Parts: sequence; structure tokens; C-alpha cells
Amino acid sequence: MDGTPVTPISAHARLHRPADKHVRWTGGFWAEKQSLIRTESILSVLDAMEDPANAACFGNFRAVAAGGGSFRGRYWSDGDCYKALESILLLTDVAPDAALTQRLEDYIEIIAAAQEADGYLNTQITLTDRGRWTDIQNHEMYNLGHLFTTACLHHQVTGARCLLEIAIRAADNLFETFITRAPDLARFGFNPSQIMGLVELFRETGEARYLELARIFVENRGAHPDLPGNNGDQSQARVPLLEETEAVGHAVTGPYLWAGAADIVMETDEAPLMAAITRIWEDSTHRKMYITGGIGALHKGTSERSHPRYEQIAEAYGRPYQLPSDTAYNETCANIANAMWSWRMLQLTGDARYADVIEQVMYNTGLSGVSLSGTHFTYSNPLRFNGETHFIGNNDSPRRWTRWTCYCCPPQVTRTIAGLHRWAYSTGEDAVWVHLYGTNALDTELGAGRIALRQESDFPWSGAVRLQIEEAPEGETTLHLRIPGWSEKTEVRLNGEAVDVAGQGPRYLALTRQWARGDEIELTLDIRPRILAARPEVEEVRNQVAVMAGPVVYCLEGADLPEGVTINDVALPADAVLEPVAGEGLFAGLTLLRVDLPRRAARESDALYAPVAVQDHGNVSTVLIPYFAWNNRDDNTMAVWLPLKG
Repeated sequence: MDGTPVTPISAHARLHRPADKHVRWTGGFWAEKQSLIRTESILSVLDAMEDPANAACFGNFRAVAAGGGSFRGRYWSDGDCYKALESILLLTDVAPDAALTQRLEDYIEIIAAAQEADGYLNTQITLTDRGRWTDIQNHEMYNLGHLFTTACLHHQVTGARCLLEIAIRAADNLFETFITRAPDLARFGFNPSQIMGLVELFRETGEARYLELARIFVENRGAHPDLPGNNGDQSQARVPLLEETEAVGHAVTGPYLWAGAADIVMETDEAPLMAAITRIWEDSTHRKMYITGGIGALHKGTSERSHPRYEQIAEAYGRPYQLPSDTAYNETCANIANAMWSWRMLQLTGDARYADVIEQVMYNTGLSGVSLSGTHFTYSNPLRFNGETHFIGNNDSPRRWTRWTCYCCPPQVTRTIAGLHRWAYSTGEDAVWVHLYGTNALDTELGAGRIALRQESDFPWSGAVRLQIEEAPEGETTLHLRIPGWSEKTEVRLNGEAVDVAGQGPRYLALTRQWARGDEIELTLDIRPRILAARPEVEEVRNQVAVMAGPVVYCLEGADLPEGVTINDVALPADAVLEPVAGEGLFAGLTLLRVDLPRRAARESDALYAPVAVQDHGNVSTVLIPYFAWNNRDDNTMAVWLPLKG
């Protein structure tokens, strides 16, 4: 271990994240994905951000630094540029890269030059005639929040203060503006990354005013619902957060708000606030989340509680159990925000249900946002795609892309995967919590001393996990092994002896002992494919089923069907035999599921409604592929949910 200090510790979090350098993916699934982000994805992102035609571009900072010019892209461009820098920092912290580091330093120089004398920093305001704090759609808060987060990470990784000082000046300007609590300013914070950023800045600097300001932004939400310019449920501003009972509105701004509130609870231990975000998380997860972990079902939704106006909400949560497949929105940023929020709830509670959601997102709709090549991306993540007849709504695309009219999702993907080792473990008092499985290493300090362990697994393609102790403190230490809710039959052996794995649902198995070098834990998780049905309230997939193996959702693509057969022509029997097979070519390294699907009788009538055809036309032999791998071939018709046969 290199002596790197632990990350700032929040007084009221049950669990704590080890310092970044203390955890590494050393092989397997996530090491390969991190490598792809390093060699392909981040370069694709940076190239796009140097293109003035892209929705997010560094040219805006250069224009301000040069004394003026035209603003290009979306008003949240600055924030997405900061997310790309966060990706670079996480990648270079894992493995030094001189070229990426030089690009980072060059970008910081132009950011510094773009900052105004009083600390304000938003290129979309400086380069236009838009006034400061005049329209919540200008995304000033979103941009600043990502600046704060990236600046804190830069200081932690490099020890340099150049970007941190920029963030401090910007945060001080923000504090002076909003500490007044002026009602006409209370509506600001449409996409509130500034709350998470301010708490992170408080942790990094110890300046209490940043935590105070973060608390003000939470209190402002819903405090003045009738203010002109307040957009109600669109940005969770109709009901005060402490009184909220459901997940409503925009499915990025909501989780960003609730994740920021969770950060505040870690520092203040406010029970009413914790109760509120727990209620909302349960509504989001148990009534409004897709099987893939995606949230934000609707391109355009309606606020039913805004009667009689019925406000339209963009990129929205729907009603309970309103989860359409082919029109599913599921913005990549929203899905990852769901994991970010769940990570914070996990640190507060140690409750394994939050880790299950993180895993569900990351192996499915958090990963589906980037191509298998690592160079192309997608914004929305439907659960069905109908090919040439598919309705293409706002931010939908029939193919993955490298440039886009809203470029927030690519750097969201790159920063999350680049930093996913941060979510693998937590520590507590004389305890280690194992959240994510794969091939990795932990080497960190507990109160009683150093603990080092190695984990080896071909997860998620294998349920076999081996953990070996390489160093342990004197005295008893507890290892908490996560038992996922999807593992119906779990086996654990400690130094060859079976351990009782009691309980149901997502939980942690606590193993307490005086550990010694060479101690070995063998964990066998049940990743047998399961055929799942949704609750009957989910009308859109009633009498349909989907397949999961471990945390991985599978889908059927038209490319894997014989000529003349489409995804509309087959069904899935309740007793179907799903045989794991090794992927080849494009899918090398992945596990596919071979299956025989009954071919349904052809529809003989063009009428909208016709008698049921009961005779099947034999079976079709095909494979199901992991959902995250769809849309990498020419025939990208796809279905997660298939009609149930029998």
C-alpha cells in the first residue's frame, strides 16, 4: 500500500469508500471495460468535444479566453466537458498516461482563463446576452456542480490546487448570490448537480458555508411552487422534499437532487430528510424502474397532480407501473444517476438492496449506452426496437453515434466506468463490505491495521468467486459478502468448510474472525438463467416474459433469427431450456443463451382484431444476447420482453 490518505469521511455514513488507489480491477469484465474506456471511449469523447458542431465542446472556453465569440452547443455544455475531465482523472489515477494528463492540463488553463473576475463561470452566459440567473433552463447550476466535483477529484488525484481554486472562487460567488434566500432565486437548480458538488467541496476544504448552501438548495425545492418561472414537477419543485412521497418529474434532475440530499444526510444525520429520500427511492425502484435498471419511462409525461393544467414533463417518470418497451426513454444519464443515488443510500445504510440496484444498472442500461467498440454512444435505451417502423422520438436514434445534439451521456458513461472500482468495496469499523464481484484487489487501512485481499472471478458469466486474504489486522475483522437478491441458491466455503447462508433477498453475510494470510473464501452465486414476469399492473408487458442470468438481462435481436422470421414471430415457453454458450466474433468473451423458440402462426387477417391463431409453426433455434450488447449490428430489431408460450 502506498500510504495514500483515505477519502474524506462523512460522520453519519455507516460505510466509507476506500481511497481510489486502494482498489483496482485487475482482470475480467470491468478491467476490460475500463481498458476500453481508456483506449477508445475517452478519445472518442474528446474528439467530439473538439468539434464545434457537437452539442458539448471545449471551444466555448477558448472563445471566452480569447475575448469573445459565438457560443456553440447546449447550455449545459460546460458541465459535460467537466465530466470528460473527471473521466481523464479517474483513468490516469488507475494508470498514468502522459498524453491524457497533458490534455487535462491544457483544458484547465482555458477554464481558468474563462472564469470572470468575481468567480462566476458559465460560458453560455458570458458569450451571449443572457443575464445571470434569469432562466433555470440556462443550466448554470448543472455546470457549476460538475466543476466542483471534478475539481475535488483533481485535488485528490494530483495534489494540485489549480482547478480547486477555480471551483472555490465559483462556489464563493454562488454562496454570495444565494445565501440571501431571495424567493425569486429559489426556483434555480433545474438539474441540481451543484448539491452533490457543494457537499464534495465541503468535504475537501472543510468550509461549512458550502454545506450550508447545499442545504439551502434542498430546502428551496418545492418551497415556492407558485413562483413565476418555477416549472413544478418537471424539476421536483411542486412539493417540498421533506413532504414528497413519490418519484416524479425529470428522471435525471430527480436522482441528482435525491443523491445530493443523501450527501447532506451523511454530514448532518437529518432523519426526516433520510426518510423522504428513502420513500422516494422505494417508489422509483419498486414501481417505476425497468428490469434493466432504467428509469424515466417517458419522452413526454404529464403531471397529474398539477390539475387542472396538467403540465407536460420531459424525460419523465411515468405513473406507477407505466413501463412501455418500444417507447421507453431511459436516458443513459438517468440510469447512471439511479446508480449514483443508490450508492449513497448504500453508504448511509449498508442495506444490500441498494447494491443490487447499482449492479442491475451497471450490467444493463448503464452499459448499453456505449457500443462494444467503445466509440459510439446512445442517449435513450428502449427495451424493444422495431427497425424501420420504429417511432424515433426526441433523442432516440436508430444507430449509435459519435456526435449528438445532446452530448451529456457519453462522458457520463466514461466517468462512471472509469471510476467503477470506487463502488466495489466499502469499509466500516474493523470491517470490509464487498459490493461488486469480479477480479480485483483491495489494499487499505482499517482501524486495527492493514487489510489486503484479492478477488478472482469470471463474473457475471460465472457465479464462482474466490477471495483470498493477503494481509489482515490483528484482532477480529468482519468481511460482509453481498448475497444478491437474484441468487436463489448461494454457497459459501471458508478454508474449505461450508458456511451457513441464511436468509432471503438481498443481504450481506457477515464473516467475523481473526483473519490470516492465505485464508480463502469461496462464494458460489446462482447465475442460472431465469424466466421472469412483471407484476400484472405493468400492462405493457402483461403475458410477456424476460430472461436474466445473474444480474444480466438478455434480449433477442433480429440478426439472430433465420431469414423471414422477425422478433414478432416467436414466443418464449415458460419451460424453455436456456443453454449458456460462449460468444464468438463481435460477442467474444460474452455468454449468450441458446434457446429454441416456438414460431407463432402467421396472422391471416389484416384486420385490427382477428381470431387467435393457435397452431405454432415449429421451433426456431436462436441465441439471446446480453441487453447491453444490442444495436451493434445491421439488423438491430430487438426485444427484451417476448410473448409467453404456455
